[in-house]
Amino acid sequence: MENERKKFSEWKYFSIVLLCIGFLITVICIATGSYIQTMESVQIGSVATQRYVALKDEVDTVATEKKKAEAAATVGPLYKHDLEIEQQSISEIEGFFKRLDEMQGTLRAGESLSDAIKNTSLKLPVVLSVRQYSAYQVLSQQDKLEFQKSCINIVNSIYEQGVTAEAVEKSREQINTNLQQTQWNSELQEMGMAVLNSALKANLVLDTDAMQLARQKKEDEVEDVIIKKNQKIVDEGEIITAEIYRKLETMNLINTENTAETILPVFSSIVVVLLIFASVFLFFYSSNKKWHSLKKNEMVILFTIYMIVVLLLRVMSEVPYFTLIPLSVFPMLVSLLISRRVALLLNCFVSIIGCFVFNGDVEFLLYFLLTGEFAALIMRYAEKRKYVFPVAVCVAVINFISMMAVGLFFEKGYSQGLLYSSAYGAAAGLIAVILSIGSLPFWEAIFEANTPLRLLELTNPNNELLRRLMIEAPGTYHHSLIVANLAETAAYEIDANAALARVGAYYHDIGKLKSPLYFSENQAGENPHDQMEPYSSTQIITAHTTAGVQMAKERGLPKAIINIIQEHHGNSLVKFFYYKALKQYGADNVKEQDYRYQSCVPQSREAAIVMMADTVEAAVRSMVGQGKSLDDVEEFIKMLIKDKLDDGQLDKSGLAISDLETIRKSFIEVFKGMYHNRVAYPKKEEMDAAKKQKKEEKEENKV
Repeated sequence: MENERKKFSEWKYFSIVLLCIGFLITVICIATGSYIQTMESVQIGSVATQRYVALKDEVDTVATEKKKAEAAATVGPLYKHDLEIEQQSISEIEGFFKRLDEMQGTLRAGESLSDAIKNTSLKLPVVLSVRQYSAYQVLSQQDKLEFQKSCINIVNSIYEQGVTAEAVEKSREQINTNLQQTQWNSELQEMGMAVLNSALKANLVLDTDAMQLARQKKEDEVEDVIIKKNQKIVDEGEIITAEIYRKLETMNLINTENTAETILPVFSSIVVVLLIFASVFLFFYSSNKKWHSLKKNEMVILFTIYMIVVLLLRVMSEVPYFTLIPLSVFPMLVSLLISRRVALLLNCFVSIIGCFVFNGDVEFLLYFLLTGEFAALIMRYAEKRKYVFPVAVCVAVINFISMMAVGLFFEKGYSQGLLYSSAYGAAAGLIAVILSIGSLPFWEAIFEANTPLRLLELTNPNNELLRRLMIEAPGTYHHSLIVANLAETAAYEIDANAALARVGAYYHDIGKLKSPLYFSENQAGENPHDQMEPYSSTQIITAHTTAGVQMAKERGLPKAIINIIQEHHGNSLVKFFYYKALKQYGADNVKEQDYRYQSCVPQSREAAIVMMADTVEAAVRSMVGQGKSLDDVEEFIKMLIKDKLDDGQLDKSGLAISDLETIRKSFIEVFKGMYHNRVAYPKKEEMDAAKKQKKEEKEENKV
């Protein structure tokens, strides 16, 4: 008793430590999450948490400055002629022709034209071709002056129109057009175009002073924009743009130095989270002996899942759509690894905490409450591989419909954003199912979780221990199958782990493989116990639990299965050999403790169910073999269960009295299906007599 009290005390303190760590991390995530950030100060791009209005008539400096900027932007670029650039360009053209004339005048005797062009090109800014050089060389002095004058007139006409930096290329095209309209031949026109293009520069430059004056004049014409008293600046739920933020800041409507507005939400959220964690502790602590008590590894699993989810909420607290968060992973994993009822309850608490971390609202809370509850219930069907895909599709559809329904109610209409949010929710649902199912091997390996898929693998008859049991101890194997049916049915009725109960029943007697012929179900003739001392027989019988535990550990069976093997007889009395010893040696010479199993009583509901199913199956099989009716069997089952209860074998199992009655009824239903009355097959003599009688009746009818 002292040991049990110490064990429970350790469980309590361990759970308190986990809850304290979880509470601390939750508070940190809330204090750094988007909700508190919004409450601390208004941020550009955030959602307004309240309605802001003007406290008095005031100039809207933001809107006024915007209008002035728009008015100033209407002023186009203003240019002025740069006479210095024009004169420089004309000088370059005149200088070119002057140098060209000087070079032609100094042409040496016997010097070829190509050599002259080559020497000239190295000195002139424009490269001339042989044809252009020859065409200019043959001109008279008067014609040369006329050609130079034509080129300068064309440039002057272009400069009179004005040439900007952007229009230089267009002006060069105009030069080409003007040259083609002169009387000069094509070689001279090409020569003139090359010279003028080289000398042409933009003569219109921006007049910054004039532009500044024009813009200032436009700005002065703009009237101030006035915000009237009580006029809305931004409404609750609207996005705070940069313009709105500047308005609020200019009008002193936001005050980031007000610490009360920051501390109060933090304090209130801490109080709410504290109440949630206290209620969770009271739930598990006060119901330690009921169906929702948690084992140590289950507490660690629950703590780890919660930590992953709350940190995920914190990391994704800035996403634009809350439906992108795969929060359904929490109820899914808790439903698969611990209990559906625990998942249904804790999903509500996690959804509330998510509101604080994510800056959620009623829409957030309602959506995750709906989808989380459905996810916890639907995941029971994902225990079979063929249903994984339908379950994923179902979760996606539920997420989509839930978001559409909630959004239509709160937004009072359809929008494209609502469609996106619903689609993201459906995708997050698919991802949540993939994460939940895909992570099961991790939970199995690290935390020894007994997932349905892992337990299903152990029911394969090709597993070594089951195959050996089938071959070496067929009676025990058949007995285990019936016990499995009884245990699974009973576990399902009281909402225990039916898969664990069935697998535990399959393996509960594997220790009998050590000496199978010493157990009655495997005996076909002589019973070796008839020639043995009662104490020796008891030692062989009770050793099968220890041997079974050893075999299970060697084969790497889950700890929960090992516990069922070890606890399925508890410390119950081996009555047959105890009574035999009493008859042989007398009560004074026999110690009852020597004839009990040396193990602890069942510590789980599943182990207790297997214990009762094991006891009931053996007894009922014996009674039916003696010709007893099902009514007698029903009373006997009730007596056997009461005997286990009176012997203290069920004290630590977590079963309620109402559970025992439910288990008894489920056992009876299974036995009725096994031992129902069947129609007796007629004997050969009876069939021959019936045929003979039928034949005689036909002959009489003919007469």
